[in-house]
Amino acid sequence: MINKTNIQFTPLYTKNYPQTFTAYEKTFVMLKPDSFQRNVDGIIMKKINSKGLKVLNEWEGIAPRKKLEGNYSQYKDKPFFTKWIDFLSSGKIKAMIIGGEDAVSAVSALKKQVREELAPGQKRFNLMHSSDDVESAKRECMNFFDTEI
Repeated sequence: MINKTNIQFTPLYTKNYPQTFTAYEKTFVMLKPDSFQRNVDGIIMKKINSKGLKVLNEWEGIAPRKKLEGNYSQYKDKPFFTKWIDFLSSGKIKAMIIGGEDAVSAVSALKKQVREELAPGQKRFNLMHSSDDVESAKRECMNFFDTEI
């Protein structure tokens, strides 16, 4: 008879091979008018591609106010809201759905890097926007592209 108290479980991995969990995600990214005015949009796109992220859908041009207001609806009661939308609609933007492994956090880290390198100290003119989390990404992609992700 087997003594059940002596049975030991051995995991399939060891310290040398830690488990990692990644997930394929989609997120919303927007290059703001200042990225085009400062001619750094190409640099930002190269950085996105270098991270293994893929542009799944994109739109470029002067964005309709309604789309911009929808993407920033959480700030609609803030005093800066109207001026913020004025800025975003003042020039060309590039809106994208980006896909990749842990895309939300990968783009967030990239956004921080871009802002530190290309727009240090800027709060308003900081070149790009990306979704804060998966739920925001779903809402922003649906608002801008009229499609579920």
